[in-house]
Amino acid sequence: MIESVNISESRSKGGRPAKGTAKERMERLLNEATRVFLEYGYGLSSIDILAREAHVAKRTIYQHFGNKAELFGAVVHRLSDSVLAPFPNLSEDTRPIEQVLVAFAQQLITRVTSQEAIGLQRIVIGEASRFPELAKLYYNNGPARAIFALANYLQHQNELGVLELIDATIAAEQFLNMVLGELHRRVLLGVEPVPDSEQVRCRINSAVKLFLRGYGYGCNNTKE
Repeated sequence: MIESVNISESRSKGGRPAKGTAKERMERLLNEATRVFLEYGYGLSSIDILAREAHVAKRTIYQHFGNKAELFGAVVHRLSDSVLAPFPNLSEDTRPIEQVLVAFAQQLITRVTSQEAIGLQRIVIGEASRFPELAKLYYNNGPARAIFALANYLQHQNELGVLELIDATIAAEQFLNMVLGELHRRVLLGVEPVPDSEQVRCRINSAVKLFLRGYGYGCNNTKE
């Protein structure tokens, strides 16, 4: 986890001393790494450039991430954290399921269509054939985490009798695809800008209603 990383206090190769707590230094490193990846792309972003821009020694990056691919994975993992942070344990969320799904979808759209997220996704798509490990790291640190968290929540709702599911993972994937779908594709391709808040609200509400209806929500709740 990022919080456990301890960056060396020694002077960086750029001559600047490391300052702040380990977590703060790690955040600065990941911030600079994100900027470098977005500016240079993955293929042209070298460890030399990453170390210079972040004002750390190259050995610091190698020590804590191993290689460039793992550093990129950490950048994506942090972005994924911003989606999941409001839901530390979905399975323990006691709010009505409609509220949980609406909040989850809102957070997902906001982060996934952000300029930073779109830039990183374009890098992955462009470099996936040359760097297949990059695509795997991106998926495991991003989409897979959201699916896993939501699937656990849906399975819990299934066990409570709120929903009627056969496969919680498939249900989670379906919900995320309903929420993002063509909206995300159009933004990713630059065909359209990010929709306004009202358009997003209508899309989410429609997806949540259709999803819950499809999985029997309301039917079981009428049973004594």
